[in-house]
Amino acid sequence: MCFCRKGLFAGMKLKKKKKGEKGLTIANKDALGDHDEIASFLHDTLGRQEEAEEDLVNSDALSSAFGSLSPNRKRAKLVTRIHEEELKSQNYQIAITIIEARQLVGENIDPVVIIEIGDEKKQTTVKEGTNAPFYNEYFVFDFVGPQVLLFDKIINISVMHNKLIGSVLIGSFKVDLGTVYIQPGHQFCDKWALLTDPADIRTGAKGYLKCDLSVTGKGDAIQATQKTADTEEQIEKNLLIPKGFPSERPWARFYVRIYKAEGLPKMNSSIMANVTKAFIGDSKDLVDPYVVVMFAGQMGRTTVQKNCADPVWHEQIVFKEMFPPLCRRVKIQVWDEGSMNDVALATHFIDLKKISNEQDGDKGFLPTFGPAWINLYGSPRNHSLIDDHQELNEGFGEGVSFRGRLFLEIAVEILSGGARESKFSSIIKDIKLSSKDKALKGKDKTDKAGEDRKSASPSDKMNSTEVEVEPFDVPLEIYEEKFEEFLLFGTFFEATMIDRKFGDKPITFELSVGNFGNTTDGVPARAGGKKKTHSGETEESLLYDGEDDISHDLGVPLVSTTPPEKPLITGGNRNYQYLPYEERKPCVCVRSHWGSQTFRLYSSNTLEKMADHLEESLEQVKDLIKVSETAAEEKMKKTLNGFINQSRAFMVIAEKKPRGLNCTALDKKRLMLFKQELEAMSSDAKGIIQQQKKKMPVDEMIRETQSFIDKIRFLVDEPQHTVPDVFIWMISNNKRVAYARVPAKNILYSPAKEQRGKNCGKIKTHFLKLPGKRPLGWTVQAKVDIYLWLGPSSYAHSAMDNLPVGYEIELSSNTNSGHSGLPSSACLLYKTLHLFQLRAHMYQARGLIAADSTGLSDPFAKVTFTSHCQTTKIISQTLSPTWNQTLLFNNIVLHGDKEEIAQFPPEIVIELYDDDAVGKAEYIGSTVAAPVVRLAHQNYEPPKLCYHPVHCGSLSGGDLLATFELLEIPESDPDRLPPLDPPDIGQIYPVPANIRPVLSKYRVEVLFWGVRELKKVQLLSVDRPQVLIECAGKGVKSSVIQSYKKNPNFTGLADWFEVELPENELLHPPLSICVVDWRAFGRSTLVGTHTINCLKQFLCKTPLGLQAAPNRVDIAVTEKASPESSQPAELPQEDQFLADGIYAEVEQGKWTVVEPDPSLTALPATEPEHSASEPGKEKKHKETKKSIRRSTKRRKRTIADESAENVIDWWSKYYASVLKMQKAKGIFSSEGKPEDNKQTSDHIALIIEDEPDKKKKDKTLKRMQKETPNLATLQIYEGDLESEFNNFEDWVKTFQLFRGKSNDEVHADAEDRIIGKFKGSFCIYPSAEDGSLLDGGQPRILQGIPPNHPVKVLIRVYIVAAFNLSPADPDGKSDPYIVLRLGNTEIKDRENYIPKQLNPIFGRSFEIQATFPKDSLLTVLIYDHDFIGTDDLIGETKIDLENRFYSRHRATCGLQSQYEIEGYNAWRDATKPSEILTKLCKDYRISGPFMRPGEIQVGSKIFKGQTVFTEDENEEPVESYEHLSLKVLRAWDEIPGAGYRLVPEHIETRPLYHKDKPGMEQGRVQMWVDMFPNDMPLPGPPVDISPRKPKGYELRVIIWNTEDVILEDENIFTGQKSSDIYVKGWIKGLEEDKQETDVHYNSLTGEGNFNWRFVFPFHYLPAEKQMVVTKRENIFSLEKTERKIPAELVLQVWDFERLSSDDFLGTLELDLNGFPRAAKTAKSCDLGTVVAASEENKISIFQQKRIRGWWPFIKAGELTGKVEAEFHLVTAEEAEKNPVGKARKEPEPLEKPNRPDTSFSWFVNPFKCLYYLIWRNYKKYIIIGIILLILVIFLVLFIYTLPGAISERIVTGKG
Repeated sequence: MCFCRKGLFAGMKLKKKKKGEKGLTIANKDALGDHDEIASFLHDTLGRQEEAEEDLVNSDALSSAFGSLSPNRKRAKLVTRIHEEELKSQNYQIAITIIEARQLVGENIDPVVIIEIGDEKKQTTVKEGTNAPFYNEYFVFDFVGPQVLLFDKIINISVMHNKLIGSVLIGSFKVDLGTVYIQPGHQFCDKWALLTDPADIRTGAKGYLKCDLSVTGKGDAIQATQKTADTEEQIEKNLLIPKGFPSERPWARFYVRIYKAEGLPKMNSSIMANVTKAFIGDSKDLVDPYVVVMFAGQMGRTTVQKNCADPVWHEQIVFKEMFPPLCRRVKIQVWDEGSMNDVALATHFIDLKKISNEQDGDKGFLPTFGPAWINLYGSPRNHSLIDDHQELNEGFGEGVSFRGRLFLEIAVEILSGGARESKFSSIIKDIKLSSKDKALKGKDKTDKAGEDRKSASPSDKMNSTEVEVEPFDVPLEIYEEKFEEFLLFGTFFEATMIDRKFGDKPITFELSVGNFGNTTDGVPARAGGKKKTHSGETEESLLYDGEDDISHDLGVPLVSTTPPEKPLITGGNRNYQYLPYEERKPCVCVRSHWGSQTFRLYSSNTLEKMADHLEESLEQVKDLIKVSETAAEEKMKKTLNGFINQSRAFMVIAEKKPRGLNCTALDKKRLMLFKQELEAMSSDAKGIIQQQKKKMPVDEMIRETQSFIDKIRFLVDEPQHTVPDVFIWMISNNKRVAYARVPAKNILYSPAKEQRGKNCGKIKTHFLKLPGKRPLGWTVQAKVDIYLWLGPSSYAHSAMDNLPVGYEIELSSNTNSGHSGLPSSACLLYKTLHLFQLRAHMYQARGLIAADSTGLSDPFAKVTFTSHCQTTKIISQTLSPTWNQTLLFNNIVLHGDKEEIAQFPPEIVIELYDDDAVGKAEYIGSTVAAPVVRLAHQNYEPPKLCYHPVHCGSLSGGDLLATFELLEIPESDPDRLPPLDPPDIGQIYPVPANIRPVLSKYRVEVLFWGVRELKKVQLLSVDRPQVLIECAGKGVKSSVIQSYKKNPNFTGLADWFEVELPENELLHPPLSICVVDWRAFGRSTLVGTHTINCLKQFLCKTPLGLQAAPNRVDIAVTEKASPESSQPAELPQEDQFLADGIYAEVEQGKWTVVEPDPSLTALPATEPEHSASEPGKEKKHKETKKSIRRSTKRRKRTIADESAENVIDWWSKYYASVLKMQKAKGIFSSEGKPEDNKQTSDHIALIIEDEPDKKKKDKTLKRMQKETPNLATLQIYEGDLESEFNNFEDWVKTFQLFRGKSNDEVHADAEDRIIGKFKGSFCIYPSAEDGSLLDGGQPRILQGIPPNHPVKVLIRVYIVAAFNLSPADPDGKSDPYIVLRLGNTEIKDRENYIPKQLNPIFGRSFEIQATFPKDSLLTVLIYDHDFIGTDDLIGETKIDLENRFYSRHRATCGLQSQYEIEGYNAWRDATKPSEILTKLCKDYRISGPFMRPGEIQVGSKIFKGQTVFTEDENEEPVESYEHLSLKVLRAWDEIPGAGYRLVPEHIETRPLYHKDKPGMEQGRVQMWVDMFPNDMPLPGPPVDISPRKPKGYELRVIIWNTEDVILEDENIFTGQKSSDIYVKGWIKGLEEDKQETDVHYNSLTGEGNFNWRFVFPFHYLPAEKQMVVTKRENIFSLEKTERKIPAELVLQVWDFERLSSDDFLGTLELDLNGFPRAAKTAKSCDLGTVVAASEENKISIFQQKRIRGWWPFIKAGELTGKVEAEFHLVTAEEAEKNPVGKARKEPEPLEKPNRPDTSFSWFVNPFKCLYYLIWRNYKKYIIIGIILLILVIFLVLFIYTLPGAISERIVTGKG
């Protein structure tokens, strides 16, 4: 190995390290290089012989790969943000739709769904007697709080069987909100939740519940998903689980084993305890801790350990949950039991994602953790009576102090039917029974689990999801933890910007790690800690022996606080103080003991450095892109190559597994995970570099790399803690006032550079924070520059290696500090000092925060450098001040080596304030910058200005354009500094000319259109507004609007001004728009302002000449012409690649599907440019077309959507469009040929290849075609029209004017800051030399701009429907109606409100006469109708009609897909397609349109299509160019020189908002607007979109017979089974119309004869295939509620009981729209007929009308009987004409059934009963019995009378 002697800076300036150089060398010597490197190397090796050697070998071999990761720096990397992200409270809305349930377990249940989130509970209506209830009910929960808290909340959805007294749980489902939120679109849509019974996990699924869940925060866009009306969907494939989860999730046991805790706060914080403490003294631990673990909505807690700060529990808490769980975090809290109330000591979360891996196969692993320590943090340990920061202990906000640590383990055991035992369960079983009583004795309060445990038998307990808490035995090896001694060394270099409020009391800083070094109740800095012996006793050893060698090594005593020092006031700023650490820098040193698992932190550090390196490189690439694409690409490849090498090197090091017992299962698994992830990423990176498939654009490469960074960042976070974080506390007057928290890994030392913490042994600037909740924009409490080093004591000699050179160690004696008890402290003494001058060139800022009520600020900047501060001038009323000022800081003294200062100068803090006339200046943001240093002997180069990002708390506060230079003042000639520009009168120096940006002349043209929606200012409405435009000190004013109410447009349309702008586009100053209002007596008031920070969008590069038609050869473009009416409308441009199939037309007018080549459809398909086909072919085409045309016509008349009576109306078109949209999104099934799926010639080649499959496809297509006629469709947009067409800003931009403060979080982005809008535009270009305007004096910006005089317009607003409205009534429903506002017109449609509906179908159209520009804002409001009190606003949406009216996208009236003169799709525009086309050509100066038979030419493009039509065989053909003109218009964006897509006929879906819940959708409304200028011919009547009335139907069901019904009753005498059968029937939703047959008594075979008729009238919408039920929800409802539900018939078979309730025997549920075909005979009828029926085998009663046959009855999945029934469906009119009687009554009576004689009730006919039941069966026995009886009687009598007779004979004798 080569040990080269290095100068100090070798390797520091080089980014890459040389291969020969070791990673171990100690890079920081004095400038002379005192230590001999070889000696120091040997010293190192002795410290940790074998480990160090191995590390060395690793480092040496791999240093080249990691060289770039760890540049040698003395200071940490600059961070521009002072404050980190704060926990913000946010509004969230949780929307849940319960759609339906299927396969619920239970017989004849009445299911109701209950939703619980936290304490809130809502429930659906109860559905009677069904296992597949349909609800479609919508619920909204609101939540306010920080995101972290929200994500732990759990949605618990349970389905109950509703009973009068208490309900029974059928099954429930749990998911936490975090899981929902991380889904795409923050939602699960149309998914089936698997219901299970928490009390019995063996039984499996209890049913499925279909629901939508969404969690949206402010500003989250909800993706509207169109519901699929798929009857036969596969539940298993659509379960409510995140993507990638297995569909079958087994149950698992989650074990959380709590071993012990240590270092808990000794102090119980309750008041009683403090009193106790006063009496008893401090000898006892006053804390009674217990641990609570929460997971998946369940909670388990350990026993309480009395008076113990280091408790040992050895208890495990067992949760049962399905795996993988839908709840992600385990919450672990340590509580202290108090006499009054329990107090949380600390909270910790473990994310299961971090301790498991979801991948399949052997790659993934189950959640596993430890046994390992977790460190707990919370409020500071002040022994105050009341803890001010208790919320920190409950998990809100960042913990500000160490509160002990907990040793625990987590494991998961998958239950496979509960048979297999794991090592866990077997260990438990031995202990379980013996220990159960013990566990309970120890508890003062038993939690639920404890109480239940007494009652529940062990087997129940095993199978329920109840939490179990039980003790366990600890394997010995876990306790043999290897402790290692750590040393924390720190030096304070600077303590400035200390808030003045701390007064002039002496200040000290305390450094602590864990409880070591904590002066309150921790362990003193010198204590060694407790050493554990095997027997578990603890022996206290203060290890003074060890102190000597550390002190000797470092020369620094072990002390954790700096000596107290009085603060001095900062020069130039009275609000800040500083501690005069001039040449003496105080040192602190703390010794502590922790487990030796530092390898975890080492891996994290290496990975983090890789991520940081990638991130830095990405930033450089982003900067390079602006310059050159190729350079960026090169840099990108270089970065990725480096990353691949680093990954390889990391794996080599990681492979050498850490030795010893301290490696847990998770450590091994994480190592595997690192390996897999890095290998995967490396191979991806290789793919990007090689780019074999296709060239990847740089931004794509950046995106990929960003995903690598995110993945690595995820891996960096180490869940198993080792060394706790380090806290720096500032203590003033013995009170802890401000702190900084430093993660231990960031300052951890390792001999291998890449494993070292990124700030280890570096000076880092920490801005101290206030503990607890901080107000927004809190100022800095103190800025501390501190050098920190943490590492094992064996490396202690390296602790001071990287300190700035040139120090001596000085030990201070005790006397001067005045605390004789304290050990002496040390400091570093720097004797050499240098003088510098700092020049702060403050040029300008942009995008600052508004701090005044005017919506502007009066900004000035304070620049603080070490103990000096200066302030710029104040620029009043602007958000983009240009100070152009240089601040000079003279004679700044810096200690240390000047070369080092030059490389690593102290940082500068720039704070921006808003000056207020009264009171204190308001803080509006800050940034941190590093100066450019120039030493005396170096040549001077002026620095470049650059932007520094400004932040105010967590808000972004704009950018500051400035640069800072630190110049050394030469000792020989103090005045020899670079010259400055002379100051102005106020002694303010401008920024020197060589630093200011180079300017050149630009012309800014402004289009003033008008102002809109101006609100009142200072209680007066605005009447005479004027706009002022200002940029870089120059500007222009608009004309004054004379009366805003009459005409809010400007009279002068355009103006311009010249301005000098920097040539570098990135430095362009902002442009501000101010609107003022002129009041009486020439006073003006500022209304509002808007600042444009980036002018790039308005730069016009080339003069916009006239758009002449391009000189190109005419390309004939033929499109397959086909009869317009028989074609479904085409997809719009966006949707064209959504289509999964491309359709082509072949002869005989059939359609075939062409399977597109996947690679081709991925490309946006282009216009088919084939050469014109031969005339012969065309003729043929035409003929086929005619035939098609005729057939369609005929087909249209005959085929009806559902039944022959259906009329095709606007709604038919609407439903066809919805269907088409679903198809475009999902599988595009064969429906016809979407024209817009443009076929390139490649696709046409495909048609021929696909010939063989044609026949197969033909069949399916023919079927499809039969079913649906080809309806014209319209485009349904899932969002608003503006988002589809770029806000219609193609002609003018809309700028929002702001007013009011934006620096308090409430208003930061609230709507109420917007005071109005300015419409206009800008065009910026370098001004011509001669200063002339182009185009003969007309500004360029006016090209294509319409005149802005008032226009009268007829406006038609069509409101189709609304969805998911937010409930406004307490019962969770609303009664919505529409209100329209336009200008002064208001239309209230209150009488047409729709009761109790959250998804109302309005189908209303309104006409309004309006005048633009006065009435240009249309507001559509949905109100909730209330009988009492005022109506509540549900939500509103605003539409700028003027933008649409003038837009080049022609948004006045959408172009229909087909041209028709009459019928449902009649042309509704006032002008015909050909007229529109002619006008457009004229407007765009395009030659044309030239109409010739069969074609239209526009510019250089020719469109071919049919122009001659014949209505009937014998009529004359008619020539019409309208169809083809329409086709041209729909392809208008492809015409050269036009280039705007025209708005098609459409429905837009607009979100509704409410001002009280800004940014949260309150529902959506489907609507569209048509506009017709009054100077054009009047349009036809409005389209009739009134909702379809449901049709009345009557379903007649005749129950003929039943067979094989199970027999329930047993005869007491004979044991014979029988049933008293009857059938019950109803239509779901109409339960009150239940009908029953009479009873067939004593059926002995399960046969029943009924001949009984049910008659069910109902209302039905054929197009929607839904039944409409109108009924009152409950007795108190004032109005009837209308619901749409699927039409389902329920037939049930029951066993009649006289004295008890009837027994349910079986049920049959038939969807009237598609139910299984009947079996012809009872024999052929089985379960399969219903269960396994395919789509083809299903029939709809609405098509069949009449049907008879056998169907099975089912109970709990078993066949329990069969019924022969006849269904007959008639319309209400037919039913009136031919009525029938219910049961067997007139008219059309049914004959009595021929029942066997046994069928009767014994109750009514007891004799009959005797005859049938006994006589018939036991006739011969009875007869024999009677004969025997007579014989017996005879014998008895005979015997009885015999003696008498004999005696008589004897007495009387014969005579």
